[in-house]
Amino acid sequence: MTTERPPHAQEFARRIKARREELGMTRRDVVESSGLSYPYVSQLETGYRLPSHKSVALLAHALDLEPAELSAAISYADMTPSPPVLAAMAAPDDETGEDDSGWRGNPAFRPARGRTERPHTTVAGVARQVTELVATLPPQRRLDALHQAQRQVMDDVMALRLQERDEGQEH
Repeated sequence: MTTERPPHAQEFARRIKARREELGMTRRDVVESSGLSYPYVSQLETGYRLPSHKSVALLAHALDLEPAELSAAISYADMTPSPPVLAAMAAPDDETGEDDSGWRGNPAFRPARGRTERPHTTVAGVARQVTELVATLPPQRRLDALHQAQRQVMDDVMALRLQERDEGQEH
């Protein structure tokens, strides 16, 4: 029985294994440093799975790399969403706060009734601005720009989360 491996998984696996060995780390060391489970790290390192953006950032931190160095081996553009994600995308509008961009926000963070946010501070407003900026590029460069922007945002978010985690461990 052959198991189909995700696209780009072998390149990603090669990168993390080579870096781990370069640092003289065991898989257990990576697990302890990243907070990921041993089976998950093993599956990533053998090319049976591809990581989420969050896992890339945690692995990069554990392997003393920038997240972009690891995620460069992965092209998320040619992947299809998992069945739960597809189901969530197809779910009818309800009280989850879906806006006109399709974003489903957490109702706990919805603005209070009667309070309006400035258009550029809402998810829909920012999405419109990004769309307008990307539309100024030649069509063949637009997906590259979105991919780079997504990587930068993920790197920033994960850096903040890692900083918060590290600060929490110091106290």
